[in-house]
This record gives sequence, C-alpha cells and structure tokens, in this order.
Amino acid sequence: MWASCISFRPFHPLKVGVIVRATPPSTPLRASGMKTRLTREVLATTFACTLILLVSISPGWCATFKVLHHFTGGDDGFSPSWGVAQDSQGNLFGTTGGGGKFQGGVVFELSPNQDGTWNETTVHDFNFSSDEGSGPATGVTLDDKGNLYGSTVSGGPNDSGTTFELSPNGGGWTISVILNNGAGHMILDKAGDLYGPFGPGDYLGGAVGRLSPATNEWTYTALYSFCHNRPLCSDGIEPNEPLAWDTAGNLYGTTFHGGIYPYPFPCADNQGCGVAYQMRPRPDGTWAYRILHWFGAFPTDGVLLNGGLVVDSKGNVYGSTGVGGPTFSGTVFKLSPKPPGQWGQTIGYSQTQLYTFPDCAQGCGPENPLVMDKAGSIYGTAGGGNTSCGGFYCGVVFRLSPQRDGTWKYMVVHKFNWSDGQGPAGITVDANGNLFGTTRAGGQFNHGLVFEITP
Repeated sequence: MWASCISFRPFHPLKVGVIVRATPPSTPLRASGMKTRLTREVLATTFACTLILLVSISPGWCATFKVLHHFTGGDDGFSPSWGVAQDSQGNLFGTTGGGGKFQGGVVFELSPNQDGTWNETTVHDFNFSSDEGSGPATGVTLDDKGNLYGSTVSGGPNDSGTTFELSPNGGGWTISVILNNGAGHMILDKAGDLYGPFGPGDYLGGAVGRLSPATNEWTYTALYSFCHNRPLCSDGIEPNEPLAWDTAGNLYGTTFHGGIYPYPFPCADNQGCGVAYQMRPRPDGTWAYRILHWFGAFPTDGVLLNGGLVVDSKGNVYGSTGVGGPTFSGTVFKLSPKPPGQWGQTIGYSQTQLYTFPDCAQGCGPENPLVMDKAGSIYGTAGGGNTSCGGFYCGVVFRLSPQRDGTWKYMVVHKFNWSDGQGPAGITVDANGNLFGTTRAGGQFNHGLVFEITP
C-alpha cells in the first residue's frame, strides 16, 4: 500500500464545449463487425504527498492505492476481464476467465477484515464439460437478495456459453443456468428482470433482450435486433455492455461497429464507427429504438466505443471511444438533450467532447465502462501511462471532474507499473468515493489482481 499525491496536468485547449448537431449520416453506411491561481511554491502535504504546480492547475488529490488480492493462477483463477460488484456489506464479487479447479474460470468473493486485510474465496468453479459453461468474462450483477448473475462465453449444452444465477444457500452457493446462451454484462430493473446484449438477434448483428423470472424458469424476450437494414447497418452492430437506465426507465447503450461507414473519416477499420442509442418502452410492451449519435460524424469525432454509457440525473449521457479525437488517442464525450427537445423526440441533441487524449503518457485509448461518483466526477480506465510492462503500456485510472465554468478537469488517479497490475479491466465506485477494480495481468504472479484506491 502506498499514498500518492496527484497533480493535474497543465490545462490546454481540448475542444471543450464543441457542439456537434446530430444529423443523419450523409456518407455511405455499411456494417460488418487542471490553488485556482498561479503560485511559485511547491506545497508539501503530510504523508510525503507532494504537489508539483505546473502552469495553471487545481489542488492535488491524494489517493492511497492498495492491492487486495494477487491471483495465483491456481484454484483462485487468473486474468479477471471485468470489474467487481460490491454488496451492502462491502464484499466484492467478480470473475476470472481461466483457472480454478477445472480451469474453466471462477466467480470469486473478496471479504474485508477489521485489520484491513481481505479474504478471497471461490464462489463457483466452472467446467467446460458441464452444462454450466466455462469462461465467465463479464463480471457479475448483484440483486437486493444477494443473488449473482453472469454469463460464460463457451460450454453449455449448445457450446455457446450460458447465462447463470448463483444464489446463497447458507454456507455455500447454488448455481442455476437460466439461459442456454451467453450474454454480456447485465443490469437489473426494479422488478428483478435482467437486461443486456443477448445472442445474434434476428439479423446476426446482436440483440438487446430481457430475462424475466417466472416459476422455476426464466423467460427471454428480444427487445431489439441490430442491423435490420443489412448490409447498411446504420442502427449499429455488435452492442456493447453494460446498458444504463435513466430516471424515466429508458435504456441507453452503444455499439462497437455499424453506423457511419469510414469514408471519408477514419474508423480504424471498415466495419463502421459505432453508435450511441436509446430504447424507450412503449405502452404496448414493445420498445422504441433511437440513434443518439453516429460516431465518426466529423473529422475529430471519437470512434469505436469499448463500453456502455453512464446517465446522470439530468439525462445527460457519458461515454468514451477507444480511438478518434485530434490525435486519434480516444475521447470522453457527453450527449445532452438539446432544449427544448427531450429524449425521444425528433428535434435533436448535442455532443460535447469533455476530453480528448493528447498522447499516451497520461493515458490513451480508454476502454471499459465509465463510472460516476455522487459529486458528478467521472472515472475510467485507459491504456498508456508507464511503459514498464515488458515494453508495453501498463494502463491508468483517470478522473474527469466538472468545473464551475462548465469545463472538465482531467487527472491521472493511478499509473500501473506491472508489480501493481497491468491492463485495468474495469472499476466501480462506492458511496464514499472509494474505487475498486481489477487488472488482467501483472501483480505478484502476473495473473492479475484486485485493487482499491481510497481518496
């Protein structure tokens, strides 16, 4: 464990406040897969936290980084590929793609002790040869009864993965397969239904669906199938996870591909730049699908989204793109209803680029879902940072904080350095502003780890 005092990079123009009106794509569409004043002194804080003042910056932010568990690659699994979920007692739950007793991956639990240490236990071991599937890859979702929901990428009766429920049964857990097909990370509604990307859909472009509990079984309902106008796929293809709710019960998400065909703006490949969308429930039980933004809509627009969206209480939507921006190093964006229009109407919205990554020294290529704390600050993970991971970048955790003048301040919360992990796989934030996350590799055994960052 160690404490570090983080200072902001010098603030520079980042095209903050650039408004982009949403217009249908005019290019051919196609699918396929920154003290608030200058100072001359160096301020020293307690615990050897030093804030280096650079040009025009905000106060430093001290954070304590702590590794909670190093995966050994044995019975505890290896290589977590998603963040962790936290229950009301502060226990953390997650998945590893491999390892465990049967080498099919595990669901694990980390429980805090009074002395500050954590105990790791295995909730379930997956076995490729069983009907439960193997290779859980997108973490777990917790309901208010302590049940865990997740999915596997392989195995199962159809060798297409499974969607499962793990229920506490006193001293252990009982697993139930609730769908003979894998899914992405799922979210819950108030009724206990699960929503997420399920299967190929009607047009083989992916689908958003719902799993509803019934007596002794679950019922699957497809809500929207992507790429209904193949081969154009202007509505997107390959939906990302997770989905997000707004206060009115609308769903929001992104797709990795589809939307605007790359010419004349680069989309990194020839399968489309991705879209952000909204799904609104109709009175008859169906859902209305609407595009919020076609990415790649202008030369410095972000492209290729690697995670879902976050929605604030005002209906603003936040996300990130893995590439794009002025240096093609990725962006963090905000999509806002354009007054007097509201989501669901036809009269538009606006995109603001909150941050465009200038280079990889302080992070680049953001990936995994963003999270938001109670103060409205956004946290995420990205590549870049140190190059001490075998000559490759180790990755960073970053924060974007809203300022009174409407701008946003970017800072690196933590740079990984191999011994404390490589390749952050996602983070979550609790009610006290503590961050918990995982890395895919690095750590004591080079099999990844679970970490905590405490402000």
